[in-house]
Amino acid sequence: MKSILLKIDDELFEELEEVCKETKTTKTGFIKKAIISYQKKIEEIKLSKQFARESLMVREDSMNINKEFEITLLDGLNDN
Repeated sequence: MKSILLKIDDELFEELEEVCKETKTTKTGFIKKAIISYQKKIEEIKLSKQFARESLMVREDSMNINKEFEITLLDGLNDN
């Protein structure tokens, strides 16, 4: 297991101690959970951006398919 030396300002350290007391966790445990949570958030943002890019890539094809489908829905309805 690796270790990290972390320097934070006094105010943040006091807030960390307060939260750790409230949640009954160690500072190390809290920081590990915070890092994992932040990594997950970054991954969600990446996936969201990737989905948006890929949606734009297929947007034109999807619109053309929808137009073709709309035409088939009207087939025979105008015939008397």
